[in-house]
Amino acid sequence: MAKKRESPSKKQMELRLSGQAFEIPPLWDALLIGRQAPIGPEAAKRMADSMAPGQFELVRIQGAPVEAVLIRKTLVKVLTPEALPELLLEELAPLISEDQVVRVQVEVVLHTARTVRLE
Repeated sequence: MAKKRESPSKKQMELRLSGQAFEIPPLWDALLIGRQAPIGPEAAKRMADSMAPGQFELVRIQGAPVEAVLIRKTLVKVLTPEALPELLLEELAPLISEDQVVRVQVEVVLHTARTVRLE
């Protein structure tokens, strides 16, 4: 009977890397602040202003589980001042409770197309 030869074990390591753009300051794009959240809208605004002076706008909300939305001003410029808070509330407010603070990342993707007439 033939003897089985054992092969030496092989050790491998696999690395998976991903990257993201680093923004100054490294904050969020929007913050949904629930009515019973541990941090209130004014405190959240002061915190954001201490890290990124003048870069965030506080929008108060009526009649929702969310008391306020703290939004990066550059995003407000892309849309109308009312459009982004309305969109965030429509999509996310039903998913959170009044005692939560939810950090939101907003990705703006621009598309354009042009038709050129060839003669």
